[in-house]
Amino acid sequence: MIIPVSYPLSTGSPLYPGTPGTKVLPNRSIADGSSANTSILSFSSHAGTHVDVPRHFCPNGKTVRDLLAAVTRYSPAYCVELPSSPARGIAAADLAGSLEGIHDAEAILIRTGSGRLRASDPGAYAAMHPRVLADVAGLLRNRCPRIRLMGIDSISISSPAHRDEGRESHRAFLCDPHTICLLEDADLSGVVPGKVYTLILMPWFADVPDGVPVTAILTD
Repeated sequence: MIIPVSYPLSTGSPLYPGTPGTKVLPNRSIADGSSANTSILSFSSHAGTHVDVPRHFCPNGKTVRDLLAAVTRYSPAYCVELPSSPARGIAAADLAGSLEGIHDAEAILIRTGSGRLRASDPGAYAAMHPRVLADVAGLLRNRCPRIRLMGIDSISISSPAHRDEGRESHRAFLCDPHTICLLEDADLSGVVPGKVYTLILMPWFADVPDGVPVTAILTD
């Protein structure tokens, strides 16, 4: 079975506050006498379902080309159910109990329930969502020594209301020699918690230093 876990990117996709809007601009037009219609696409490297790599927050950190192949696999990958709200951050103590029996994970996806707001209230989804605290990175490295990626069903592990805390969290995951890349704005609605999957990521571009939209799927 194949489960898509990335959202299609459109001009209406919710974005983290301050992110430039996604645009589709006409380039050539048959109506204007050209032989074909073509467009110019403009979007942030952190728009839609995307991966953060170290260069996002670490001045000399590794880039997309350094860490992601044309097709990158993480196996095993697990989803854990961890309902949360914008009122408090997800700390290591909140996640620790969910890691029992999955210490071999290369990827862990956290389903907070935030994704339910993406279509119905994209403004709230972008601005008021669960966040992940810096101590989670250390927990994952300690309990899951093969970990290479953590994903979440919110637009970012950082909350606009706690930006300093969010920067600290990003650095904790990305700037350590044992890098844990971040998959943000993931669609985890169809994923079964605890089931063993392989996560497959296909980045849209290689020549981007700090992050990139991806097509992401799970296979069992």
